[in-house]
Amino acid sequence: MKPSIRTLGEILYSPSQYVIPVFQRNYRWETPQWQKLWESLIEIQAPEKQGNHFMGFLVFVPGVAQPGQHTTFHLIDGQQRLTSSSVVLTALRNIARDAEQIELADEIHQYYLVHPNKKGDQHYRLLPKERDHDSYLAIVNRTDGASGRIADALAFFEEQIWEYAADHPDRLRTLFNTVCQRMEFMCATLEAENAYNIFKSLNSTGVPLGPSDLIRNFVFMHVRPENHDDFDREHWSAIEDRFATKEGVLDEEAFSRFFRDYLMSDGRYVSPRETFATFESRYESTGFSPAVLAEELRRSVDDYSIIASQRPDPSADITSALAGLNVLDSSTTYPLLLFLFRLRRNGQIDATGLAVAVENLRGFILRRFICGESSRGYGHMFVRAIPKGETSPLAALERYLLDRGWPDDTRFENAFVEATLYGSPYAPVVLATLERSRGHREPAALDSTQVEHIMPQTLNPAWIEALGPDARAVHAKWLHRPGNLTLSAYNLELWNHPFSIKRERYAQSNIVITRELASFDRWTDAQIEERGRRLAKDAGRIWKGPAEPVASSEVTDRGLADREVLRVRFWNDLRERFVLEHPEIPTFEPKGNWTVRLQSVIRHIGVELRFSFRRRQAAIDVWFWRTPSMPVWELVRSDPAPWNDLIEATWEFEKLEGRDRARMFISRPVPEPRNEATWPEVFDWFSEKAVLLVTRVSPRLREEMDRISQS
Repeated sequence: MKPSIRTLGEILYSPSQYVIPVFQRNYRWETPQWQKLWESLIEIQAPEKQGNHFMGFLVFVPGVAQPGQHTTFHLIDGQQRLTSSSVVLTALRNIARDAEQIELADEIHQYYLVHPNKKGDQHYRLLPKERDHDSYLAIVNRTDGASGRIADALAFFEEQIWEYAADHPDRLRTLFNTVCQRMEFMCATLEAENAYNIFKSLNSTGVPLGPSDLIRNFVFMHVRPENHDDFDREHWSAIEDRFATKEGVLDEEAFSRFFRDYLMSDGRYVSPRETFATFESRYESTGFSPAVLAEELRRSVDDYSIIASQRPDPSADITSALAGLNVLDSSTTYPLLLFLFRLRRNGQIDATGLAVAVENLRGFILRRFICGESSRGYGHMFVRAIPKGETSPLAALERYLLDRGWPDDTRFENAFVEATLYGSPYAPVVLATLERSRGHREPAALDSTQVEHIMPQTLNPAWIEALGPDARAVHAKWLHRPGNLTLSAYNLELWNHPFSIKRERYAQSNIVITRELASFDRWTDAQIEERGRRLAKDAGRIWKGPAEPVASSEVTDRGLADREVLRVRFWNDLRERFVLEHPEIPTFEPKGNWTVRLQSVIRHIGVELRFSFRRRQAAIDVWFWRTPSMPVWELVRSDPAPWNDLIEATWEFEKLEGRDRARMFISRPVPEPRNEATWPEVFDWFSEKAVLLVTRVSPRLREEMDRISQS
């Protein structure tokens, strides 16, 4: 790489063409960037200003020389800057022509925007490909068809230039000289083989490229520049088309989420910020074929669009199950579903089995929600659920869900009756699903309905009388529970009318679960509970789960080996959290034990992390191993208050009888240590306390150890 400083005029006046590769991002500059560029062009013309305005880097990879064609350079960094500069020149040409400065307009057009003697795409000195191609050519040719930010940028600079030169036409030539002679770039030309590594270093310094940008660049950097167009047309564009918005713009965030889910579909969790690094490490050393990789990505993208209910599956049962799953905001299941779809594609499971698996996930999520279980750990949990290497993957998945607290029918139905459903995002979903399950030949349109309280949120005298002497207690207990909720298109109209009036309107409703209310002659806690239990039975049939509780022996009879697997998994995940978020915490080796030891730099004092299934407890132990450290333990035990402040918890103390060994420890309960959904909360606790231990407690212990040893 031989960098050199060149002005914009030197770059564009040369007999070269600068091609923006198909894998680069769309033109993204907006008003703040345009305004800043314009202000720089004006400021640099001040008499006291010396030197030129530095625009930044331009990094090129040379194309393959073709007889009779000018030299082509592929622009791999700086496309936003060079495109904006060319738009400024295009706007200046237009204003010059409108001001009848034809000589200036022709000079700009023929020497800085086009190659007059070339035809087709060879005609243009700067050539965006694909996404901005048509709009850029339209503004250069001054024809209709420009749109998007390219067109907006042209309009912005035309307005600024017109105002700038309206009363001073000579300023147009001055501005032209400024743009061409005083805007300079650091230019570098790379060999294709080294382009990607240098590109990474250029883009590791704060340039806002998302994971999908970086992955796209990574793949295209492994394709010869002269083959980029063919590769994009034959392989890559079909992948990106799945993530285009209605306006035809690529949704970069959705595309990045796909790549992360795709990577996790092999059973290993990937944090959002590690998406590109994981992708790169997986493929960089394999000598991968971009075409083969793109074909696998295309198949997975096709599966992904079905999984996200963007298009139907060939199996109506799978389509229906996925629709029911997606209304539960279930994107954490997508890596697992990508894996299961891959199994079906490879003939390892059939459509019936896949539909059952999706229904199981749907039931697992909704039942746990109704039973008050946390969803916080689902991102990790469903990745671990991937039954990789299992001979019976669907049975293994079902067993995994059972082991993670999948509520049985009785538990679910009882919880459903008493659940505070109103106010949760699942309330309209649950009621609408119950309605659709009625199978009415002419189902009601539910899009415009609202969740309505039958017993109203505000009690008037008529309702207080109807509910009886315990009206306030009944209201507080049953108001937001499923038995007292329905769907209505006239929520405000009915509001808190007596049940007798509401009942007349309910009888006319097209919504079955609402019309059924007309069968009740009164509405008290007894009727609310009765209806709630009916709905609970229906819900149990819709959202699948085990018919009976899973006996403890069914979960634990795999014995110590199963507990060891869980422990290793727990410690691995905690270590990953420490490495990513808290590098100041010493590392440790994950094992199947209930304790792991942190590296310690204090002689005769050690630290252990403890996670006990039997005691249902997480703890941090500070051990004092031998005689030299015992005075420090005694010192802390005699006045623990300042040490409690350091750890923001309460230390407990224990001395082993007859031995020079003691410990101080902090702990917290873990109600369900085998339930991986509870682990993130425990990880948070370990992280918080371990940081305080390392940054506050350990330095004080070291000071006391040194002081006592020297006394």
